[in-house]
Amino acid sequence: MKGQPEWPVAFFDDDYLRIYRPMFTEETTRREVDFIESAVALGPGASVLDLACGIGRHAIGMALRGYRVTGLDFNPRYLEMAAAGAAAASVRVDWVVGDMRALGFSRPFEAVYSYFTSFGYFSDADNERVIANIARVLRPGGRFLIDMANREWVLTHPQQRTWNQREDGALLMEEVSLDLKASRIISRQMLIEPGAEARVTKEYNLRTYTCAELSALLARHGLEVEGVWGGPDRSEYSTDSRRLILLAARQGADGGRG
Repeated sequence: MKGQPEWPVAFFDDDYLRIYRPMFTEETTRREVDFIESAVALGPGASVLDLACGIGRHAIGMALRGYRVTGLDFNPRYLEMAAAGAAAASVRVDWVVGDMRALGFSRPFEAVYSYFTSFGYFSDADNERVIANIARVLRPGGRFLIDMANREWVLTHPQQRTWNQREDGALLMEEVSLDLKASRIISRQMLIEPGAEARVTKEYNLRTYTCAELSALLARHGLEVEGVWGGPDRSEYSTDSRRLILLAARQGADGGRG
């Protein structure tokens, strides 16, 4: 992808799935899809866009519930895996290889969602371009749901290094820090798998936002925040919340929801 920062291209590969896929259980995905469906509050048949859909677990879940789903991701390998998953589930999803900074859709969607910290990859200008594109492809009154890591939790719960042992015996180490000047989360990860010849190491550098900053960013592009939560359980947002989730609606030309 021309102009794409190096870290997302290097980070989202098969090794990423070795680290994260054990977290993507059927039960976790079902709960998340339950939340997405209830938050956007649309009926089956509505058109929705899964932005940075990865291997398609949420997109497939929404398609199984009768939605017309488009999944966009920059990684063709992930979309091949997503297509195989959709075929196994006997559902149709339109898979699109693309850059979220340059959405080429001509038809409007009734909802767009960005889940599991799939925003903040780029410079401030490019991140704003992503939001402008989301607003452009939403119909008036359409909803945008965004789920991110909570900056305030990272700030108030400093972690130098954590080790976690998975059920498969693998050890996952993560170091997380917050660059206060740039407001970016830096995470370094190392996975040690039983019997593996080499360790998996990953690093990401992600722009993070306060609730007020993200709300203002959405508002600049006609997206009015309707709900704020600290998790998919709709818990109250606070410094103790691991997640920051916002639901916004696109305003019409007259300032209303269309």
